[in-house]
Amino acid sequence: MLAAYLVAGLAAANAALAGVYITNPTTSTNAVGGQVIEVKWADDGKDPSVASIGQCSVDIYTGSMNNQIKLQNLAASVDVSKASSVSATINPSVGQDNSHYFVRFTALNLKDAKNPQYPYEAFSAMFSIKKMTGNFNSTVLAAIDAGSPSGATPSASNTSGSKSENGSKTSNTHTASPSPKKPSSALIQAAPASLALAFVCVASYLFI
Repeated sequence: MLAAYLVAGLAAANAALAGVYITNPTTSTNAVGGQVIEVKWADDGKDPSVASIGQCSVDIYTGSMNNQIKLQNLAASVDVSKASSVSATINPSVGQDNSHYFVRFTALNLKDAKNPQYPYEAFSAMFSIKKMTGNFNSTVLAAIDAGSPSGATPSASNTSGSKSENGSKTSNTHTASPSPKKPSSALIQAAPASLALAFVCVASYLFI
């Protein structure tokens, strides 16, 4: 099982470098329910560009690659070519203390190049949120515990077979920071994040 998690994580890392590259949160992020989380991203310089991706919904999810469960909307519509970060308060009631949260960007207009029946999507690494007041039901826990390949962290623009379910949401109120005209240092920092993504499933398996 451990080997399966590792293989799935490496496969996700190979696919992760495309378009929106999420540099925060990372596997080392320890977010706190009721406090502000800042989501940061950069353009990796490859197709699709952030200019072609345009408007995206930014949301907190949990689950697995094949069963992604939406918990909270952080930004209903943000132009990823004109901003490089968005901040919102985590609703503590949407889940419980866990290390299986991730942020998903869903393009409102652009379709996935390989699977045009799905929108373009980009994913962060899995990260922890503590001081949560809610509880996951059996369906959510089953999705989190699903084995490989479902146990893998979703990779950027990987949409095939994904399933989304709506969960509790907070207000869509958020703040966004302008996107820099040139690639920021955040893109340079993305390389360690890519390596972390390759092993996120292993870490999750060991420390649950």
